[in-house]
Amino acid sequence: MYIILVNLAKFISWFINFLKLGSGYTWPGHIVLKLNPHILGQVVNKLPNTVILVSGTNGKTTTVKLLSHLLDSNKKKVLANKSGANLLNGVVSTILLSSNIKGELPYDYAVFELDELVLPKVLKYIKPRAIILLNLSRDQLDRHWEVDLVFSRWVNAFKELEAKHTIVVDASLEGIEKLRVLGFSDFITFDSSNDYLSDSSLEGKFNAKNINAVMKTLVNIGYEEESLRNYLNNFSPAYGRGEKISHGGKLWQVFLAKNPASLNQNLQLIIEKEERVDTLLFALNDDVPDGHDVSWIYDINPDLIKRATQEKKIYISGKRALDMAIRLSYAGVSLDEKNIDSNLKQIVNTIDEDERVEKIVSLPNYSAMLELRKIIKGRSIL
Repeated sequence: MYIILVNLAKFISWFINFLKLGSGYTWPGHIVLKLNPHILGQVVNKLPNTVILVSGTNGKTTTVKLLSHLLDSNKKKVLANKSGANLLNGVVSTILLSSNIKGELPYDYAVFELDELVLPKVLKYIKPRAIILLNLSRDQLDRHWEVDLVFSRWVNAFKELEAKHTIVVDASLEGIEKLRVLGFSDFITFDSSNDYLSDSSLEGKFNAKNINAVMKTLVNIGYEEESLRNYLNNFSPAYGRGEKISHGGKLWQVFLAKNPASLNQNLQLIIEKEERVDTLLFALNDDVPDGHDVSWIYDINPDLIKRATQEKKIYISGKRALDMAIRLSYAGVSLDEKNIDSNLKQIVNTIDEDERVEKIVSLPNYSAMLELRKIIKGRSIL
């Protein structure tokens, strides 16, 4: 039966790609879960011996890509949900689509990023070697609720784990002591120190934390610090997480800004940037992957908005472009109505036609980021 489900998933993915209906990363798992809700329990024994799980509000995709990059650089085969599909259907899709036709997973490591609410569900089936817990902040309130409720679910799930697991936690995570007292044999914390950031092309406090979390995890597993450090310099950012894209003779840099914490951090990066940026594009959607509640934009630091937008041309797009325009106006930003359009492709065309624009930093939330990448790069993911 399991082999049948593996090949069914592969067919569904092929069919979706053939008809250009999507990327084919989530529907295979969604359909298989409908047919067999306990499929994760059946794949546990097929996973590699070493499984690393990553969860938190910001930084999951970058952290998983860092782990995969460093392990791959050490000649290890890594199974990972590289597309960022971090709900249960995405994890199941990754496992099934990565299996061979016999249902085998020929990998040395499995590294999965997990949505904050999915982590407790996965821990019922998968017992990882290490769990990396990044920050928790307000995000998709219509689905995740408040931070303390998400954290309480983490604590309850961790109470069911054995002490042998390695827990790697952001030292600034509120309530961290509730995890520490559970008595895990390896309880490791990380901060935002710049010990390794300068060895990479990544920028900012969040990425410093991501690198520190990865380095501490792999050193704990048995890798040498200096050997790992040597591989950081050729790491490229995950899609939409600071990647640079040439389009229309201009340089675009895409920073995913899906909640107050990530947008504040990205605005701070813009303020501190040594290279001149002449244009900013804010793009706000309210699709299912984003959460329909966009009230979070009023938690963005108004001082950072004001400072980051100074002496720059500002464009705003997305289905909730007017909401974002009002938010920027409240922060004291002067806007040109001609540069506000819910049609993202039209806004990109307008930017393309402006000969004075050379370097653009775009700040889209999740679905807007996928749409933007499809316009300027020709594909939304990978």
